[in-house]
Amino acid sequence: MVNDQRPASRPDGFGPAAEPFTAAGLRPDGRQDPAPSREGPVEFSFVSPQGVTHRVRARFGPDRPRLVRPPALARPVRFEDGWQGFQVRLPREAGADREAYALLQAEITAALALHRAYAGTHFGGLFPTPVGYDVNTLTPFVLYAVPRGRPLSGPTERVSMAEQRVVERDLVLVVRLMEAVGLVHRGIVPGAVRVDTQGVQVWDLGSVVRAGRPRVPYGIPPYASPEQRAGVGTTDARDALWSVAQVLYHLVTGRPGSPDGPPADLATQRSVAETLGPVFARQAADRPTPDALLRTLAPEIAAEAAGALLPDPMERHRREFDEIRRRKHATFAPPPPTAHTPYVPAQEHLGTADAPPRHDEAPPPFTGYEYPVRERGRLRTWISGGRTSGTHEPGGSRSEGDTRR
Repeated sequence: MVNDQRPASRPDGFGPAAEPFTAAGLRPDGRQDPAPSREGPVEFSFVSPQGVTHRVRARFGPDRPRLVRPPALARPVRFEDGWQGFQVRLPREAGADREAYALLQAEITAALALHRAYAGTHFGGLFPTPVGYDVNTLTPFVLYAVPRGRPLSGPTERVSMAEQRVVERDLVLVVRLMEAVGLVHRGIVPGAVRVDTQGVQVWDLGSVVRAGRPRVPYGIPPYASPEQRAGVGTTDARDALWSVAQVLYHLVTGRPGSPDGPPADLATQRSVAETLGPVFARQAADRPTPDALLRTLAPEIAAEAAGALLPDPMERHRREFDEIRRRKHATFAPPPPTAHTPYVPAQEHLGTADAPPRHDEAPPPFTGYEYPVRERGRLRTWISGGRTSGTHEPGGSRSEGDTRR
């Protein structure tokens, strides 16, 4: 397999962006990769970020459900030329779930947009490195280079002040860089933030939307901002700053903050209050912008980021395409029930008892957190970045969720 447009390797202070096709070996966090699957290699094809179709032979390892947000699954993949990465896919049983499919499409779109903007720059390592994708299969997927580090968790991390400042700086920088390309991450939770000695890498790009779109109810408290959970107003990069502040508060204290404003003990948590205090404001308009906050935290990094934010000549056309696709999807709404047939919504489609689905308009986008009861334990583990005790998955996944050093 040949990719003539591979970006050059460029280590930096934010962690090297893993090169899409590299030799097998140790993982970036220093641990040995899992043993390859005993099953033989299979034919496998995907489309690269440059639009080139590749056909390879690959071996797949066991699923690691806690690496990504359910219902998506992740598993290691190894090509015959030695390259290793991870495949994030929808299982066959979720393939008919239109909302889950839309989330995977959103993830691929966001991953490619960020790759186009920052691959080969000083900031490429802050985001997952997409290698390929295919949405026209029974199990649609996206391929990534091996993720850096491990999920951020709570008090067992015992982070130093210096480590806290690095996580804080990198997360604000991520929000700023995404804002520059018109994107907002609505799912910054501990499980989506991976950390190693070089900084953070933010995953769950399926929670990314275009800035300025009408908000829809999405996320869980306290990580989702009050206006995001209520679905009022338009999406703003300062929604993601709220999530950053909540993640840092949880990292320092080991407990969740207030879902509706500053935590009651914020004044006593000086390491958070001194830098992120204004970000806990209930309304987005009362929070600082990502650029202003980054200039306060790291003026040199803010200036360097501004130099990397070049205008995209295709941006207007991409926005037009997204709007056409949104209108097309809106036509998929089910017809309203007839007057003589009372409509009883299926249990799995209920939002809340006070707000049943309406059928005079397109259904609201899937929140990403409405799964059957049997999935909620896995989902909670994904959000918190922790480890589910008593889980016996093939191959195990302690390295992806273990909170111990």
